[in-house]
Amino acid sequence: MPRWEVHFEMRVNAQGPEMLRLLAKVDAMASVIKNIPIPPYVQSRLDNLNMVRAVRGTTGIEGTEISEEEVEEILRTPAGQRALPRNRARDEQEVRNANEVMRYVAERLRAEPTGPLTEELVRDFHRTITHDIGYPHNAPGEYRTHLVRAGNYIPPGNAERIRDLMFEFVMWLNSAPAIDWHPVIRAVVAHFYVIAIHPFGDGNGRTARAVESYLLYQAGVNARGYYSLANYYYRHREEYISMLDYVLFESDPDLTPFVMFGLRGLDGELETVHGEVLDALAVIAFRDFAREALDSGGRLGTRAGERQLGLLVAVADAPLSLREIRAGRHRLSRLYRGLSSKTLQRDIRALVEDKLVVVEGDRLEANLGLMTQFTR
Repeated sequence: MPRWEVHFEMRVNAQGPEMLRLLAKVDAMASVIKNIPIPPYVQSRLDNLNMVRAVRGTTGIEGTEISEEEVEEILRTPAGQRALPRNRARDEQEVRNANEVMRYVAERLRAEPTGPLTEELVRDFHRTITHDIGYPHNAPGEYRTHLVRAGNYIPPGNAERIRDLMFEFVMWLNSAPAIDWHPVIRAVVAHFYVIAIHPFGDGNGRTARAVESYLLYQAGVNARGYYSLANYYYRHREEYISMLDYVLFESDPDLTPFVMFGLRGLDGELETVHGEVLDALAVIAFRDFAREALDSGGRLGTRAGERQLGLLVAVADAPLSLREIRAGRHRLSRLYRGLSSKTLQRDIRALVEDKLVVVEGDRLEANLGLMTQFTR
């Protein structure tokens, strides 16, 4: 099984055309996302969505098969209560720990925005990631003293060598030339080195991704809550592993291929977040537009207009089932209590004529496409 002698002479071609294009795009996209005003409840929803994806990604890479729905259920369930069956207790704890370290990253940087990455911080990440899980030969927050394997790679095995390498790594990362690299390059490179040194008995990949996320968050790339590259690495797991092997055994000392891989992933993640922010704004804009449409038609303030506004506000978030409204099983059924079914039909017909909604079978959907008329 191959070995790689860890050294700190790896280089990155930061002046290549695609590298420069992606770095410029990441900077621009992060700035745009950051400066789009959104209400706190939208911010909270996006933050939770990004957290769920990141947790699922960083645990999934390590082989924990868990869905985003299960992650959401775990994070909704209070500590001390089970969200999954007892035979999946380890999966549940891994999710809770991954969520805990991500919140720790955010809280740490809010308290100390310019705090450097230190050995103590890396050990804190690992301690948080692996506590209350009985991984063999692993001590949370403590460097290993035994040989391990990382896929096709055997990392350094001498305990003293690991301590020296981690000391060298942190000193190198916080000195020139690494400290002068673009923050995204520096974050991806730090990820690579934690993987290469593999300082802990277990949880090295999750710790490396926590380090990367810390540096991305510190650089302001996480403009709308916490998100990381873990989701991208999870969706491209085979390429992620093969790219690590490639820079270890083929492109050494050129780290550019792995940095480019991470940059393409970050570009995609920011595109996704940008789209989610715009979708949220479209819903807000649709509600205001719908209110103005009803007002200009003289219906706002009338009983029919208030019913129609109730439908429009609700349908902006998600399609409605007309069957459930008619049967009294939807919260909006109260609007039609004591009224005939024809009243509901008239209200819907009026909204369809105004092109505010679309009816597809049993589904009543907001015509959010209307909002494109206000964009170039």
